[in-house]
Amino acid sequence: MALSKVIEATPQDIMARLANAETFVLNIVAQWCPDCTERQSLFINDFAEDLEVKGLSVHQVNVQVERKIFLSDEHAALTDLCGGHGYPRTIFVQNGKIIDSDNVEVITKNGLAELAQRFKGYLKA
Repeated sequence: MALSKVIEATPQDIMARLANAETFVLNIVAQWCPDCTERQSLFINDFAEDLEVKGLSVHQVNVQVERKIFLSDEHAALTDLCGGHGYPRTIFVQNGKIIDSDNVEVITKNGLAELAQRFKGYLKA
């Protein structure tokens, strides 16, 4: 099995990246969510590999183990900052600013490939 290209992160890691004006992709998931753990997980590594070619890293934060119960106040605050509930939520951040965060339940191979193309398009703008 290939090594995962998705980087496990904490809310603190993401807040530091935002403060440092970095460009990256954030994938917010919940452990209880089958769209996250069963469906999207099959294709997220291919998505990350596709973006890595353009120098974009994909960071993933698990915010809940049980439905509606955040792991911490920081997990809840990050979720709110990035658009709220709805998992998985995949976000494009450019120069520390959230550019595209309305991507909830993008879980298919084709859906993630289209999202990767859109995210790469922001780099050209």
